[in-house]
Amino acid sequence: MHRTLRGAATLSLAAALLGSARADAQTATPVSLSATDFTLTLSRVDASGNATVLDADALATYFSLARCACPTNVVATLTLDSAAADSLSSHTIDAQLELGDDCDLATATAPCTSVGPTLTFSSTNGASMQSLQTSAIFAAAGRSSCAAASTSSTRLWAVVRLDGERLASEPSLPLTLGGAGPTAPTGVTTVGADEGLLVSWTSAGDASTLQGYQVLCSPGAATAQAASYDTCPAAQPDGGTGPFASLDPTLLCSGLVPVGTSSVRVHGLVNGQSYQIAVVAVGIDGTPSAPSVPADGTPGPTYGFQDVYQQQGGTAQPGCAVAGGSRAPAGALAALAVALALVLARRRRRRTSLLVLAAVMLPCARAKADPGATPAFPQWLTATQEPAPVASPQAWNVELRFGPYRPDVDAEFSARGSAAHPYADVFGTSNRLMTQLEIDRQVLRRLGGTWAIGVGVGYFRATGAALAADLKTPSGDQTGLRLIPLSAALVYRAETLRERYGSPLVPYAKLGLDCTLWQMSDTSKPSADGRTLGWHAALGVSLDLSVLDREAAHTMDRESGINETALFFEGARYSIDGFGSSTALHVGDTTWSAGLMLAF
Repeated sequence: MHRTLRGAATLSLAAALLGSARADAQTATPVSLSATDFTLTLSRVDASGNATVLDADALATYFSLARCACPTNVVATLTLDSAAADSLSSHTIDAQLELGDDCDLATATAPCTSVGPTLTFSSTNGASMQSLQTSAIFAAAGRSSCAAASTSSTRLWAVVRLDGERLASEPSLPLTLGGAGPTAPTGVTTVGADEGLLVSWTSAGDASTLQGYQVLCSPGAATAQAASYDTCPAAQPDGGTGPFASLDPTLLCSGLVPVGTSSVRVHGLVNGQSYQIAVVAVGIDGTPSAPSVPADGTPGPTYGFQDVYQQQGGTAQPGCAVAGGSRAPAGALAALAVALALVLARRRRRRTSLLVLAAVMLPCARAKADPGATPAFPQWLTATQEPAPVASPQAWNVELRFGPYRPDVDAEFSARGSAAHPYADVFGTSNRLMTQLEIDRQVLRRLGGTWAIGVGVGYFRATGAALAADLKTPSGDQTGLRLIPLSAALVYRAETLRERYGSPLVPYAKLGLDCTLWQMSDTSKPSADGRTLGWHAALGVSLDLSVLDREAAHTMDRESGINETALFFEGARYSIDGFGSSTALHVGDTTWSAGLMLAF
């Protein structure tokens, strides 16, 4: 009996001592926390579940009227500094999210409303988070009507308690409730296209506030696009009515159009069906604007350049066509053939060069340099000028040229006595830019100049609106004609005038064969591709720029091997019609070009 009493007394004493030790330990490790030991954030959650922290600018716009009527999820996260978390020991911390102006003051007269359950912490859990709906924020602020237009400022607080006692200062975030959000686009217009519409609008913001724009169609397109804004079908973000009041994503008929672009061609519509079209702006935080004022549009068949060309009687076929009898000047072609034969005969021992010429029409034979003789009379520019240093040998010429171009497609029709002009109907009568690059390999020096064989490539593109059924009215579809001319030519340059007599002007002539690759394109149908053979001849003159600074020209020659830099101007006739083929697209022109030439 006495043993039992002594044992109980011993246990009681041990328990008392243990409790005292715990109290002493807690007293020995006091903790002092403030708002600066915590970080409070709000993050938006997109449709894929990805969270993005809202910065100060986003918090000023995120809780717009659209977020009230169209609730979305946000995540509130309260994080304790790691050093403070390590000092918790047996202390307890919890926090309550509250909305109001002075929730950090226990004696505040204005009521604060709790939002969500209590957040808890421990020495092993230094962060706590809670998912909220934007509607809960509005409800806590007393905003019973989402249609209210007023804007108000408030704060979201994390009221922290350490061992049941409130901190002297509490972390918080400023919020703006009830703002209008992004401004809806204005001036929406539509132009009919084949099974679609070209939709244009006036922008309502810039990249600092917007991601871009999306188009809605009612009825919807065959396949709805994914929404780039936060959605809630059946809600009315603008408090309005009509097919777009809820920004129903099943009506989306375009992807996200980036800021800076104010039109898009939508697809998947039905020809002859009338559609209502609206455009919505998408904020950088996923907030949608109210829809724009709707516009009406009706898709319909359109006719691109290929369609107009064929409807007016064009006979060009995809692929390559050559006439049975050539209309090219016989003398010019014969001269070119003889000249090429002479060059090849002279270089017959250059077996490798012949193989390359056969493959790409660009010889690799080495040209013999002619240092030139002493001028028979003074330099053209000044009689007292010192003789120019002897230039390094030349072997190559590179030309970059630019000029106006208008393919004579309509010549096919005028040759048959037809008044049709499909190219002019679709693209107009203005010239467009032709860009060309030519590389010449000098192969011999005869008749007072250099002879070279050159190859060239160019690029030309004409674009315009496809036509409606009346073949006059521009539609919402785009059509185009692209040309890539390839050529091989015999080139003669009267270089003796420059090398022997110091003339800065050097005339030249070219005669060559061409193959032009063409493509007719249309945004509503597959493209058509083909190629047309032909020939060209050109006369031009180059201006040697060394006359401006001969010493600089000599330095460039010595350091880089470029012994001539010249500007040039030339006139040319391109007869690209398949040598008279009735199934070839006529893409030649008589025009001029100018550019820069380097010789080395």
